[in-house]
Amino acid sequence: MTDPGTLGLDLAAAAALVAAWLCLVHTRIAALLSTYAVQSAAIAVAAGLVAYLYHAPDIYVLAGMVVVLNVGVLPWYLRRVLRSLGVTRMVNMYASVRTSALVGLGLLLLAVGVAGPLAPYAAVPSAGLLPIATAILLIGFFLLISRRKAIVQVLGLLVMNNGIFLAGIALTYGTGFVVELGLAANLLALAIVSRIFLNRMKDTFDTVDADAFRSLEG
Repeated sequence: MTDPGTLGLDLAAAAALVAAWLCLVHTRIAALLSTYAVQSAAIAVAAGLVAYLYHAPDIYVLAGMVVVLNVGVLPWYLRRVLRSLGVTRMVNMYASVRTSALVGLGLLLLAVGVAGPLAPYAAVPSAGLLPIATAILLIGFFLLISRRKAIVQVLGLLVMNNGIFLAGIALTYGTGFVVELGLAANLLALAIVSRIFLNRMKDTFDTVDADAFRSLEG
C-alpha cells in the first residue's frame, strides 16, 4: 500500500508540472501569474512533504520561504507592475499557443528520457522527482525564450527557479547552496521587474526622479 505522504508528494510534484505546462497555453498574463502562484504553492507542499517524510526540518524553512516569496510577494508585485504597464495579453509571441503546448509535451518526454534513467543511481529516495523537476526547468526556459513581453520572460525565469528548487530539495534535502540559489533567483527576478517598472515610468514621465513626482502633486 502506498504511503499517503509519498502519494501526496507525487501529486504535489505532478501539480507543479501541470501548472508549468499550463503557463505555455495562457494568453492572458494575469492568468499566467495565477498559474505561477499555484505552481509555487504545489512546490511548497512538495517541500513540506519531503521535510516530513525524510526528517529534514530545514526544508520547512524553505517551504515557508516559497509561500512568502513565490506565492505571495512576487505575484503581488508582478500584478502591480502589470497594472502600471497596462498590458493584459501576450501578442506577437515567437511560438504560438499550439506550438508551445506541443513543445511542452516534447520537453516532458525529453526530461523523462534523460533524467529518468539517472534517478535510480541517486543516493536519496526522493530522487524520483528529478524528471519532473527537469521538465519544469526546461518548460520555464522555453517560456523565457518564446515570449516577447519582458514580464512574461521574468515569469519564465521564475518557473525555471521552481524546477531548480524542486530538484535541489529532492536530491540534497535543502543544502545551503539550494537556499542561496533560490533566494538569488528571486532577487534577480525582482531586480528585472523593478527595471521594467522604472523604464515604463521614464517612458511615460521622462523621469524617475521622486522630486519631480512630488512637484506634480501641486
